[in-house]
Amino acid sequence: MEAMTLTILFFLIYLAVIIIISVLSARKESEEDFMIADRKVEGIQVAATMSAGFFDGATLSIYVAYLYLYGFSAIWLFVGIALGFVFVRKYAHKIKQKADELRVYSMPEYFFKILGKRNGLMFSFFLVLQFFLLLIVNLIISGKVLSTIFPIPYFLAVIIGGAIILTYLLLAGFKAVVRTDFFQMVIMFVMTLSVGIFLFGKNTIPVSEFNLGTMGVGNIIGFLVLAGFGIMVAPDLWQRIFATKDEKNLKRGLTYSALILLVLGIVISIVGLTTKQLFPNILPEDALVTGFSQLLPFGLKELGMVLLYAVALSSSDTVTFVVSSIFTRDLKNYTKKYKEESMKKLTRFFMVLFVIVAVVIGIFYQNILSLGFSLASLNLALFPVVFGSLYWKLKEKAVFWSLVLGFLSILTLFFFDALNPQNAILSLPVVLVSLLIFQNIFKE
Repeated sequence: MEAMTLTILFFLIYLAVIIIISVLSARKESEEDFMIADRKVEGIQVAATMSAGFFDGATLSIYVAYLYLYGFSAIWLFVGIALGFVFVRKYAHKIKQKADELRVYSMPEYFFKILGKRNGLMFSFFLVLQFFLLLIVNLIISGKVLSTIFPIPYFLAVIIGGAIILTYLLLAGFKAVVRTDFFQMVIMFVMTLSVGIFLFGKNTIPVSEFNLGTMGVGNIIGFLVLAGFGIMVAPDLWQRIFATKDEKNLKRGLTYSALILLVLGIVISIVGLTTKQLFPNILPEDALVTGFSQLLPFGLKELGMVLLYAVALSSSDTVTFVVSSIFTRDLKNYTKKYKEESMKKLTRFFMVLFVIVAVVIGIFYQNILSLGFSLASLNLALFPVVFGSLYWKLKEKAVFWSLVLGFLSILTLFFFDALNPQNAILSLPVVLVSLLIFQNIFKE
């Protein structure tokens, strides 16, 4: 009874802080505030919002599952993420400068202005599908955590997660995303450090678990490519780049994010490795929730589970907003029916629709590893186009048909249940080679 009372207290505090931040963010809010935080995000908020987007339920669940399977070798995922941020830092100022010049709000809108209508729609298709899968994964994880915290059915826990996200997004939009991300970054540090410190030294982890090559060369390369190159084409990161105040804040935020995420990855590894030693027969995808619910003492367990729930939802708000804004801006760019003043209303409508559909799917389908690698592969398919556009004038038809082939390669892997770190990177060479060929075939 005491444990449940303490859990409820922690949970109510979390909800109260989130709602207060959202209400304060919504005061005197303009359309520009709602859509892109008025392009004035600065200081620690830049690093906070960028870090929170890549330390979420999907990343944690996949990472801890691979820790459970391969030991500390799974750290290559976070090494790849850190390298990805360093890589993006080299080009971020160019992206930011062009985005400000074009006054764009989303990544597909950016490429609609650069590569034409058809390719803008292709980017929308890839990114909406990718982020839809990501939201489902985060809702699955958050649902499992909440149904472990409280004696409620899993389906109801998923619905509650969706309702929490919508509550503060409908109030203040992207401005709420940025401001709650700072709170969630604090949560990430408190959760990982407190749990890591408690577990460190409590159990003996065999030295063999710290072999960095256990996953094999193929999986290691897969993780480095999926995470490193994937960062470059993450639409939520692009939207945060658009929202940053200036180049100085942008570069500093990207550098700090790389360091923050690598440290958090190392610390959370203790949870996965300890769980593997004490619970050797569970499903790998359940290792994250099992570790937090079974390894911690009274007080820390209740706090840790609520913080884990908050982290599981940490990027769901961003995902929901980014996809909804893509729909809104596409309607604005491809039709003449909607004006700038209707952006807030349209985005709110799409947020509600998007979350409802994701909640329904999350209740009935729970294969997080398959979903996770599908979204990573979709993300990676865009890399040759994104990177190439920074240096060369790409032909519209070449981009379109290379992306079509990339999508077909992903669909084939998913159909044959062959998605893993090695195979998920197949979309990159497919798009790259076909793009090079079509650049020489098509005339414009």
